Amino acid sequence: MESLLLFVLTIVFISVLTIRYHITPFLTLIAAAFLFGTFSGMDWLIQYVTGGAGRIFSLLGIPIYCGAVIAQLLRHGHFIEKIVEDVKHTIKAPDLAAGVVGYLLSIPLMCCLTTYVVMLPLIEQMEKEQSSGGRLFYMAAFGSVLSFVLILPLPVVYSMTTAFGVSNSDTFSINLITVPLSLFLLGTGYVVAKRLSGGSQHLLPELSGLVEPAMLSLPRWKVWLPIALPIILISIGYLFSPLSIISDVNIALVISVFVSLLLVEEKPRKIALEKGTKNAGIILFDLCGAGALGFVIAASSFPDDVFALINGVFPVVIVPFVLAVLIQTAQGSRIVTAVITSTIVAGTDIVTSVPTVPLILMISAGTLIVSYVSDPYFWLIQRSTGDSIPTVVRRFTLPLAGAGVLIFCCAMVLFMFA
Repeated sequence: MESLLLFVLTIVFISVLTIRYHITPFLTLIAAAFLFGTFSGMDWLIQYVTGGAGRIFSLLGIPIYCGAVIAQLLRHGHFIEKIVEDVKHTIKAPDLAAGVVGYLLSIPLMCCLTTYVVMLPLIEQMEKEQSSGGRLFYMAAFGSVLSFVLILPLPVVYSMTTAFGVSNSDTFSINLITVPLSLFLLGTGYVVAKRLSGGSQHLLPELSGLVEPAMLSLPRWKVWLPIALPIILISIGYLFSPLSIISDVNIALVISVFVSLLLVEEKPRKIALEKGTKNAGIILFDLCGAGALGFVIAASSFPDDVFALINGVFPVVIVPFVLAVLIQTAQGSRIVTAVITSTIVAGTDIVTSVPTVPLILMISAGTLIVSYVSDPYFWLIQRSTGDSIPTVVRRFTLPLAGAGVLIFCCAMVLFMFA
């Protein structure tokens, strides 16, 4: 059980470096990986650290890079303003509109943090005009995380279906449950936030002051194509076996990014490639750091100690949830939590005892329960809003935890009646 104590000390170590000294996540997590592995007496530690980082890069390198470039194309091609304008005509409540845009953008961008960064300038301007008390920031973040952890082909669920060997024919059945569930959670989050704020709402401001009117007259198909194309390609690949190659998320996104680059002029194209490459590098370094720590933890006695501790205490269906919560608490990346947890679980009898959909939902729920100091998104929101840490906990951490509890309940119902 020494690994459990070491795990707690590792969390404290990460927290101190992050909160007190503001060390970047990559260095913090790499240092934590070496610390955990060294005190665990682990042989071949370097191989585990580099192997864990490399596995995350091989799994997510292409999707994250393509998503980062598409994100910058939407921003510097002024597509994002038109997207928000279209949503505004359908959804009058600004909080819900921000949540819906965040929800939609996470799908092609493959990263909830990138989605938030792309939306940030527009949200800041709308916030200044209507003074909603920061609700737009938090709803945009909430919506982006929900689709990110629940919908295929986004990396969280994608990594789990890969680990569990889910066939292409079964992936649609996953989305038939997760898409309605994620939309229900988004609506619930909006209703709760509205009631807690006293029910005050303002109409979305006109966006004509943010960009030139000509930008808002862009053809609708052109604006929405970067978002829709990855979904269209993957769906075609699933439905028509001769084109099954494009059902692979890597190929679908490479095609999508090239098509998206052709939709804009040379200047925004160059900016998008430059900034997209930079942002993708930062995101991937952080993810690789988390992957290094996650795989060191997975290779230690920690999984066996956890299973020994909770075996017989919790039903078998809850074990992946508890494991995901612990790993998420330690390293903060929802993708890495999904990768590590599914890798550990795939080597146990749990995969034969628990149906695939409840199993995936349990792990997804576990990624939402603790969104605190080890979570890069927590600090991104804190910096962008200027709110205190307790405020971010109340308005970001707790709502996500509530969503995680509801997903957990849904998984339990499916497990009992499936």
